[in-house]
Amino acid sequence: MASTAPLPPHAARTDATARIRRSRNHAAMLAVLPLLLFLLLFFVGPIAGFLKESFYRDGTLTLAHYRHVLDTPIYRIVLGNTFTIAAAVTLSCVVMSYPLAYLMATVPPAAARLLFFAVLLPFWSSALVRTAAWIALLGKNGPLNTLLTSVGIVDAPIAFLYNFTGVMIGMTHVLMPFVVLPLYASFRAMDTTLVQAAQSLGARSASILRHVVLPLTSPGAIAGAIIVFMNAVGYYITPSLMGGPGQRMAAELISYNITEELNWGLAAALAGMLLITVLISMWLFNRWFGLDQLISGTAGKGSSAGGTRRTPGGRLAVLAGCVCAVFLLLPILIVIPMSFGTSDYPVFPPPQYGLRWYASFFQDSKWLDALWSSLRAGLTVTVIATVLGTAAALGVHKMRSARKGWLDTLFVIPMSVPAIITAVALYYLMAPLGWVANSVAVVLGHTVLASPYVYITVRAALRSFDPSLELAALGLGASWPKMFRLVMLPALLPSLIGGAVFAFVTSFDDVVMALFLTTIHNRTLPKLMYEGLAQDFDPTVISASCVLIAATALILTANILSGRQSARQNGA
Repeated sequence: MASTAPLPPHAARTDATARIRRSRNHAAMLAVLPLLLFLLLFFVGPIAGFLKESFYRDGTLTLAHYRHVLDTPIYRIVLGNTFTIAAAVTLSCVVMSYPLAYLMATVPPAAARLLFFAVLLPFWSSALVRTAAWIALLGKNGPLNTLLTSVGIVDAPIAFLYNFTGVMIGMTHVLMPFVVLPLYASFRAMDTTLVQAAQSLGARSASILRHVVLPLTSPGAIAGAIIVFMNAVGYYITPSLMGGPGQRMAAELISYNITEELNWGLAAALAGMLLITVLISMWLFNRWFGLDQLISGTAGKGSSAGGTRRTPGGRLAVLAGCVCAVFLLLPILIVIPMSFGTSDYPVFPPPQYGLRWYASFFQDSKWLDALWSSLRAGLTVTVIATVLGTAAALGVHKMRSARKGWLDTLFVIPMSVPAIITAVALYYLMAPLGWVANSVAVVLGHTVLASPYVYITVRAALRSFDPSLELAALGLGASWPKMFRLVMLPALLPSLIGGAVFAFVTSFDDVVMALFLTTIHNRTLPKLMYEGLAQDFDPTVISASCVLIAATALILTANILSGRQSARQNGA
């Protein structure tokens, strides 16, 4: 007969603790499951199905597509262009980011906030908007050539566009904030007494830079450089609009093989090569820095303008930082007055001011239809991505297992994979289902892109959340839902709002997904703007860009103000 003797007290407590731990792990997995299944269905699955085409030719398993890419001169040239331009843009971003990050970290708080706005406004603005601004600014009849010829520096306009120069300017402007922000964190975390000690020992500016500043800030520079390189190798919009035939990159060839040649095998082979490059870059980032650097903020000691006497090199760096800040803001500042011109082609300064192109934007049904399509998709994506990303962040935060590492990787990786690969893979899956015509495809695609931003934002907030508040509420008898509603949610609300804003902006500004996952009947505003730039420059694009810039500035300002108000409340 089996024994029914009660367990000893310590064994009972151990068994109860184990049951509670298992219950919490099960609840955490349930919270993670929706985003996990979503990404498996609409990210991992479609990409795997698309890449499968690279290994088949006429129904036979083969590596012929990869051999064709490597044996064909034009494909080798394009792959060389891709990695050369990506490396050059990465180097350019690092070099230009150093003086700006130094300036941001060593000025008074009021000036630092202005510089932050100068960095974040372009960062939040659509890459297509910034590309349109540069096209207007650098054109043969644009403001820059007009200035150079009017003061006699050159006799004829310089070709800044549709060449390597145009690609470098456009891509550096788009990607530079990815280096500025981690570099700024490194400067803030740097111990300024080391610089003071070097100055007191008579070290020159170049020596201080080489032996003190660069070693202490190199982690931020390397982290930003890897992120820029991952983005640059798969870039599509800026090279296709500002580059020429000699600057074609792999993403353009993927699009060409899909839309013009209908050669899915070659497109998949090119996508596979890009994906391997990105995954290796992400592995290096994780090995050297850890994905935690993407999920948690860097707290630093801070620097002050008066804490360290500026050397001549420091003053030169301040001047260079101001130039870099102007570089980030210049296209936005120039394009706004150009949008009020009345001529058939945007010029600066406009000979006459009016609302001709704004009237074209707000009175033409195709522009308004595209705007409403973008708004509907953006709001839908914001709701879905916020729910999925927040639930997954809460679930991973509560886990006590080794699964956290690979879940973090899976939930973050969609923001690193080139959008052209995800877009084509989703088109491969959803076009036969008819989902491209009814906007389901673009909503799902945008949710894949937006969910990681919500996940990262909420995960970072949870890491700074005081767990004793949760334990106190639960210890006083509150259920977990009640504790979340009354204790955790108010603390996480600013981050939730920030993540939702990121999700909306990611959806509203996307071009690549919209090019493949919408039709002429449900195209979004960025897709219509791209068509206006790629086919025949339509000045209405400039007014549309200014509308998006104004909306971005309002959203950014509101987000900054809400963050400052929350910080004051927490400090109180």
